[in-house]
Amino acid sequence: MSKQMTEKKEQLPTTIDFGADAGGGMEGTDKDSFAIPFLRVLQKISPQVDEGDAAYIEGAKGGMFLNTVTGQLFDGKEGVVFLPCAFQRRFLRWAPRGSDQGYKGEYLPEDVAAMRESGEVKELEGRLYFPTDDGEVSEKRSDRLIDTRSHFGMTEDGVQFVMPLASTQIKKSKQLMSMLSAKKINGVTPPTWMNKIRATSVLESNDQGSWYGVKFEPVGELTDPALYAAARDFHGLISSGAAKAKFEEDAEADDGKF
Repeated sequence: MSKQMTEKKEQLPTTIDFGADAGGGMEGTDKDSFAIPFLRVLQKISPQVDEGDAAYIEGAKGGMFLNTVTGQLFDGKEGVVFLPCAFQRRFLRWAPRGSDQGYKGEYLPEDVAAMRESGEVKELEGRLYFPTDDGEVSEKRSDRLIDTRSHFGMTEDGVQFVMPLASTQIKKSKQLMSMLSAKKINGVTPPTWMNKIRATSVLESNDQGSWYGVKFEPVGELTDPALYAAARDFHGLISSGAAKAKFEEDAEADDGKF
């Protein structure tokens, strides 16, 4: 290397000042350009746990939490501490199991109530289905409606996610929302993202088998102004519809439990 090149190299700044280019490279993006990760509890039969499955993740075990976008795993007993930023209840429509159609849209609770009254959807063994063209309700041929409670959160390092809870986990969702509603600071109910919540996994069972569910517990209050602002912004994106969970891109979203 010449003396002149060596001198130029030594004159380069040791750090890069990117302030004038902040956000560069993100031009042209919109709400469909990003995916909010799902935070899911892996089950014993999850593909990420099966070494013979293409979706296998080394070290994955039942009871762990999985970030479906980054592939990051979290120990289920240690759990994940997060700020609850937004909540949505929707009824998700899924094609019959085994069909290649999958996710087919979502409905507000009040819309489903009207559909039940009109007979557009019918209940069979505690679950809601769309009758087939011949008017019959069949577990194998009818589209399903799954009551799903989605909790949008942010970890303490700013990672956004959505945790959808259905079936046996709806009671956990209700417990979390009651916990947040009862919280008071100086006699006032704070925004939900002021709360630090720890989610851990617990083994549950009934006469049909066993699975890993979730457990929520409060672990303190948020004190970082920058993180508060980030969580508030995420809340705004969800509330305005500028960002949403893309269930159509999540292969395990229709398992009826998580």
